Amino acid sequence: MSPTSVAPTVTARPGGADSPRPSGAGDALAEAFRPAPVAAASLTGFTGQATTRALGFLRVSTVRGAACSLTLGPADDGARADLLLVLHTAGDGRLLRHGADVPCPEGSLFAHDPAEPLTLREPGPFTLCLVRVPREALALTDARLRALTRGHPRPGGPLAAVLAPLAVALAAADAPYAPGTALHLAGTVTALAALPAAEPEGPRPPGPGTERRALRHRLLAHINDHLGERDLAPAGVAAAHHISIRYLHKLFADHGSTMARWIQHRRLEEARRELARPRGGASGVAAVASRWGFAGAAHFSRSFRTAYGMSPSDWRARHCRGEWP
Repeated sequence: MSPTSVAPTVTARPGGADSPRPSGAGDALAEAFRPAPVAAASLTGFTGQATTRALGFLRVSTVRGAACSLTLGPADDGARADLLLVLHTAGDGRLLRHGADVPCPEGSLFAHDPAEPLTLREPGPFTLCLVRVPREALALTDARLRALTRGHPRPGGPLAAVLAPLAVALAAADAPYAPGTALHLAGTVTALAALPAAEPEGPRPPGPGTERRALRHRLLAHINDHLGERDLAPAGVAAAHHISIRYLHKLFADHGSTMARWIQHRRLEEARRELARPRGGASGVAAVASRWGFAGAAHFSRSFRTAYGMSPSDWRARHCRGEWP
């Protein structure tokens, strides 16, 4: 199986007004921020380098440059299925969005909705690591997604400390990852990206909260054990754990999801893994859909395309050929 493909690096070096800028630097910058469109002035004024590579169903980019102002315009409706996770790994910038002007120092982490405009002002040399994540792969409610993308940059937090070096290493690795490895890494990065929205900020209170967390873990384990059952539903899960349906929904809502979204998310994950296995092609798409509890092949294919940007058949075929988008 061939390794994941890596886009070539395009570099622009500093120079005066008479120094020609190597062609393609602006295109590389636009590709790094896609689907968020970069303003023309930002593209023509960019002095630096940008690289982009595929990592399973994610795209990971690194942008390095000199002092500049990067302005992103709102993407059209067709591009709103993705989010950009932005890690400010070097430099001391400022972020302007939603009417606020806030610091974005080194070590900051924030999520950006391409449907919203923003400006990132960099007064000196900077480095950004960008991860494009399919929105549906996060299994979060719309309200939690809005909260995630409207939060201010979080400098020096534990999540940024873990995710930043991981994302940078993934973007810069000289040896591309095999598709199976890339798939598992993409799942890990996606799970980490969802943590700011799925977990409450601040220390966890003692007492009843511990019992609620233990119950939620039991609920998730129960769902994992019964994913293939088409009739898996809140009433049965609540009854199996001797709680009300209302309380069950509250436990999921407290973590930014719903039971239905979580079940669909987990079913898609398992189906995706099965299709990616070396012998995953032995089962037809309809058989995989049925095995993981989907109502039918058509529903499964629509859900899969929404989450991962391609059909289950294309996903399996690309794995068989060792290709990635």
